[in-house]
Amino acid sequence: MTTNDGKTLLEKLSTSLGAQVLRNRLLFIKNYFSLSDKKVMDMVTSSPSILYLQSSTIEDKVNFLENNLNISTFDIKTIIVKEPKILAKDDENILKKVSYFKLSFALNSKQFNRALKLNPVILGLKHDTIKEKIDFYMQKFGFTIEQFSKIFKRFPAIINYPIINIEKKIDLLINEFGSSVEKIGKDMLIGPSIFAFNGKTLLNRRKFYIDTFGITKEQFNKLYKKLPTIFNLSENLILEKARFYKEHFGLSKDEFVRCFLSSPSVLELNVTSVSQKAQFYKDTLGLDAVEFKTFLLKNISLLERNLENGENKIEQILTLGFNKDDIISSPKILSIPSRNLLLRYAICTNEGLPKKLFIGRNAYFFSEQKLYARYQFGKDNQIKIKNIFEHEDAFIKHYGFSTDELTKRYPLTSQKEIEIIETFFKNNHIIANLNTENGELQ
Repeated sequence: MTTNDGKTLLEKLSTSLGAQVLRNRLLFIKNYFSLSDKKVMDMVTSSPSILYLQSSTIEDKVNFLENNLNISTFDIKTIIVKEPKILAKDDENILKKVSYFKLSFALNSKQFNRALKLNPVILGLKHDTIKEKIDFYMQKFGFTIEQFSKIFKRFPAIINYPIINIEKKIDLLINEFGSSVEKIGKDMLIGPSIFAFNGKTLLNRRKFYIDTFGITKEQFNKLYKKLPTIFNLSENLILEKARFYKEHFGLSKDEFVRCFLSSPSVLELNVTSVSQKAQFYKDTLGLDAVEFKTFLLKNISLLERNLENGENKIEQILTLGFNKDDIISSPKILSIPSRNLLLRYAICTNEGLPKKLFIGRNAYFFSEQKLYARYQFGKDNQIKIKNIFEHEDAFIKHYGFSTDELTKRYPLTSQKEIEIIETFFKNNHIIANLNTENGELQ
């Protein structure tokens, strides 16, 4: 680093402190914090004033932080290396700042210590600056203080960024990526780290997908809307995922694109976990590599579920009277949440619909609320609806009511769901209880 008068930083410090004192203090910092020469220079460049501190002063500060924050010496040293200015701060002011953060963000000691380890800069922020940023996020996105506290706990660096920079990123996400203030606020609750990337990085990440996979800007923007954390995934990681799906499942680049466009979260999945799930479905359903590829392309989202969930779901489906061939021919049935699966099958059975229709393509376009509304409409009017999955226009033509109108007339409550399922169990002589919290058969 060079100063305006042409002398290097160390030359200036040497003149001020004396060459021998400077050498001794640099050596102490290197040994005490177990650093390389480069890391020492990074600390000194960030905060030259630490070289004016006696060795005993630095040791006392580390001991003070360890004793008052209940953090290990190793972690305290890591925090100081990231933010060496802490060494020059007054003990009383540090404790006041800790109390301020705990009170403002409703943090316990463990939560504050985690935030401090992730973002040591917080001890240097002024109270007025912190309040200004809290007020900005609450007003901009309508967050409650509880919601913003959750964001801070997940991503403490959110409090560092200048408001003007955040405003620019918000404008970019709206104008370039088709988002909205409301959507950005919801995304922050999922993945606030998007604000850690500058505008150029965001645009380059999109360009990578366009150039590498041949998708359009609009398709990427849809990906971002479905997977707000997509910018966190490095280009190398995505290329590794593409190679993995090709080598293990025989997916071409176009097939891989089809998969992540329909289910973007596959881009985040751990490949070891994916391999285990794939083997489970192959073994359970008796699929060879070619058959599994076809199965996977019909419903890539099944890889998102954990193995226990997959086992329970298959067991439930078989209990309801389906067989493995039904699952293989229509794997989307595995993606219906357990309680919803039971409910919609109970409704369809009460309507006397064949099993084949239930697992047909049209079945997955209807929510349980819509199915219930049509079912209840028919029941109350003592009519037999010809096809509970009928297209909306055809349904209106036949019965004179839209499904949306019927869902308002026949709202589906949790208690009504349970009644329908339990009646279905009784009528079909299924000996089981329904766990009303997770919808599992017991």
